[in-house]
Amino acid sequence: MSTPRVEPPVLPVAADWTGSAGFETRDPALGKIVGRYGAASAAEVAHTLATARRGFGAWSAKTANQRCDLLAAWLGRIESETDALAGDMTDEQGKPLAESKAEIGKALREARQMLGFARAHGGQTLPGRAPGWTNTIQRRPRGVVLAITPWNFPVLTPLRKLVPALASGNAVVLKPSEYTPAAAMRLVRAAHDLLPEGALCLVNGAGDVAARLVASGIDAISFTGSVPTGRKIGAVAGANLVPVSLELGGKNAVIVDKVANLDAALDAITGAAFQCAGQRCTSISRVIVHADHHEAAAEGLTRRLSELKPGPGRNPQTTLGPITTQAQLDKITRLVRAAELDGATVLTGGTRLTLPDAPEGLFFAPTLLATDDAENPASTEEIFGPVLTLTRYHSDDEALRLANATVFGLTSAIFTDRLDFANRATAELQTGMIHVNHGTAPDDNMPFVGIKASGLGTGSVGPSTLDFYTTEHAVYVAG
Repeated sequence: MSTPRVEPPVLPVAADWTGSAGFETRDPALGKIVGRYGAASAAEVAHTLATARRGFGAWSAKTANQRCDLLAAWLGRIESETDALAGDMTDEQGKPLAESKAEIGKALREARQMLGFARAHGGQTLPGRAPGWTNTIQRRPRGVVLAITPWNFPVLTPLRKLVPALASGNAVVLKPSEYTPAAAMRLVRAAHDLLPEGALCLVNGAGDVAARLVASGIDAISFTGSVPTGRKIGAVAGANLVPVSLELGGKNAVIVDKVANLDAALDAITGAAFQCAGQRCTSISRVIVHADHHEAAAEGLTRRLSELKPGPGRNPQTTLGPITTQAQLDKITRLVRAAELDGATVLTGGTRLTLPDAPEGLFFAPTLLATDDAENPASTEEIFGPVLTLTRYHSDDEALRLANATVFGLTSAIFTDRLDFANRATAELQTGMIHVNHGTAPDDNMPFVGIKASGLGTGSVGPSTLDFYTTEHAVYVAG
């Protein structure tokens, strides 16, 4: 993008917006300003919430099928804008264009699955206590839902919240990350003449704007982001008795047993660890490998990391994009240094990168650390970058103990040729999602859910998501 976009603080746009900008976004690969955005004031937040409240009345009056038909048309529009959306994502988040397009495709598949679930999600009739009596369980929309989304998946995460919330009859106020708002604004604009005004709103700004929204009489909150921020939101929501869904961090382990095809396992691990430059809550960050395979795994992973091609996301040769923010790059650097000081060995990488074609870029070398210390920072801290830790184990008990030795519980994987070990792992791994003999990418119709410090509430994706966005009512009708 040659000329930075100038965007308003809220959608629908307030009539008195003057065009003043509150913050800028930059291409993390090139350092160039790509957007200037208004940051919502207290008055603009209040105006948007009032607009959403009015929109809820009109939107919730439609039937579930009517809503889903309109949302299906919206998804069709989004699909037609794939190239523009992918460009928005790559320019602000940094991921390669191919990854941006793949994210959009997955988001649309999940969203269309969700519409199918929503069409069938409704009341249930049960026998009454006497002849002619009817007991019915109803589901109703909650009202105005606040969706707060992170910078790493600018399309997938918003749609995971918007589609089930809207399909259930709620109005939604979307607060995207201040680092990657362009794609979210395109999503909302694509719906502007399909939905009643106010049914889908957007508010731009940083953490202070999010805090104001959280405390502003919202009926439910869905948040994806860091554990510290999630705790703050949960505390405010709890004090106000507002339902909250929190999708937080992960320190995801893969167990590599004495498999016959180690290369296939290492290929899957590399893909699951380094997409989005490791800036995924579901990225594999710990490889717990049987001692008999440790040397071969170290050599195989080192070679695969050397084949990754860091660079700007619009370069078709790039397979590893930049780190999205300077703060995140600093965190990765600090944690890798701390891991080294605590005894971890850097097998490859471990440093920032300066690329000839992107000297201002925020790049970190794909990194493999070796440590058998479960207390090393590389084993315990969510680094959220292109960093893998390799740890050896000697018994099944030890492998499972190491995998579970974290406060997080998002996703895990195991590669094994033994059915008994696979069955034991699926019963004992303390994560919301468990994968056997493949990476950590979830299917489009399965719950995306974490336990422990990785999440609170129902997961996104899957039919149970709709329960969060609705209230339950027991109705008794005497004959």
